[in-house]
Amino acid sequence: MFGSLPIDIAALVAAMYVLGPIAVHWTFRFAGHCQPNRLRLDELPTPIERLFRSKMSEIQELGFEMLGSYDCGALASNTRSYVAYFCDRRNNDFANISAVLTPRGAAGYIEFSTRFSNGQWIETNTNRVLPLTPANPDVRVFRFPGIRDARTLLHTHRQLLEKYAPGLWAQGEPRGEEIQRLVRVIENYGPRHVRIGYMHPAEDGQSYKLTWKGAFLMTWRGLWPVSMIRKWTERYVMHSELHALRTRDLTALQKA
Repeated sequence: MFGSLPIDIAALVAAMYVLGPIAVHWTFRFAGHCQPNRLRLDELPTPIERLFRSKMSEIQELGFEMLGSYDCGALASNTRSYVAYFCDRRNNDFANISAVLTPRGAAGYIEFSTRFSNGQWIETNTNRVLPLTPANPDVRVFRFPGIRDARTLLHTHRQLLEKYAPGLWAQGEPRGEEIQRLVRVIENYGPRHVRIGYMHPAEDGQSYKLTWKGAFLMTWRGLWPVSMIRKWTERYVMHSELHALRTRDLTALQKA
């Protein structure tokens, strides 16, 4: 009765691994330019406004100045991106609440980031979505979706700075031009993926399309069982990192 079920499942998975990349190859686009449009909170779509308001006071209480809320446009296919941007000028740390609106609803996360004079970055966020392309070697990203409050996330970020960037000088941005830091990151996304063979400029000259290599590798990373293995691996690595930080804190307290 059930003899053909495993075969049917295997055939379905195989079809997804073959047909999925073809669909993604023809439909995926990423914007080549970003022109953030600053909006009042009450001008944002309701789900985005609610998300920003639920977290912005936590970040401001930590000494971060809110620089504005922005509509970053349709960066990827069938999405619209928004960000609330913050800066701590004393330490040259930046924070943001990033959100994406899709036909299925809104999702977002908090992030703290620090850029150093040697070109390296450290980012600490609550994003549970793993990237489908290789990481930027200049950016070290730590994802802790289990951390629920901004204060704990910032404390973790500062611990990571002490561990991985001791003595490095954090760089800020000219006053009034802070959002350009985010623009540079977004506008470097396409060219970086061209360099590694995942994308190529689209015919319109304003966006990027996936190469076949990019389409297959990105799709496969997002499909079961690869996606499950990647999540387990990431969860283990981040759990180990948090455990090491707590042990480091405890050792410091014992020595004090």
